Amino acid sequence: MQKKDVLNRKNSLVNKHLCNFIESKFLREYYNQEGIVITQNQYAKLCGITSSTISKLKLPEGYNVPMSTIYNILRHERYSLEKFFKEFENAKGVNIPN
Repeated sequence: MQKKDVLNRKNSLVNKHLCNFIESKFLREYYNQEGIVITQNQYAKLCGITSSTISKLKLPEGYNVPMSTIYNILRHERYSLEKFFKEFENAKGVNIPN
């Protein structure tokens, strides 16, 4: 049981860093695909997610973000998964929980 608790804490830390990275990269100001500043609600709609999901991503502690949410944001931003995760790995390292 203790191993499960350790893994849960490690996963929470990874999710926190992932959410913080998404927030810093895409969620400080919102843009449509033409580069025009828009509201959070408009951005959420363009991404196919809810505004409350964006609010959860912006929490300092993050949340357990589904891969589909990440993909929807990256699709809107015209950003590849490979590029995003490579940048995340470069910024946070490969062993976040340690």
